[in-house]
Amino acid sequence: SSGINAEYGGTDRLELVKEMINDFKLVYIVQGDPLTDLRHPTGFYLTESLKYHGIARGIEGYMVLNIADDEELEDTCIELSECTWMPQLWAGGKFVGDWRTVTDMHNDGPMVQMLEGCGLSSKLKGCYYDGKSPLVKH
Repeated sequence: SSGINAEYGGTDRLELVKEMINDFKLVYIVQGDPLTDLRHPTGFYLTESLKYHGIARGIEGYMVLNIADDEELEDTCIELSECTWMPQLWAGGKFVGDWRTVTDMHNDGPMVQMLEGCGLSSKLKGCYYDGKSPLVKH
């Protein structure tokens, strides 16, 4: 969409997405707005997992990239990640995984370490393995 390109000076989509992935600590690529307009039910799982860790809009270094209604942008994200499933999460410039991978990371514990590895902190640090971790069912 022209809004994205205008903001980034007309860069092509591949360069644009690479730039975002490298500029931000954590990038959530999703179809629709995670809070108000999720276009696909799988977005719920990843959104809930992030919420439990305290990751939300306004945190420095975190960005939501809404690819709804932009097939070319979605294709670009798929090409970069080599994963056809959405939504996707990128941390520290590296592809973390799709909604299922990230939900499993949340449920099993490694998400805390992944977030800290990219420079963010998790509200759930120290809660896992105490039988207290909130599970996201899928």
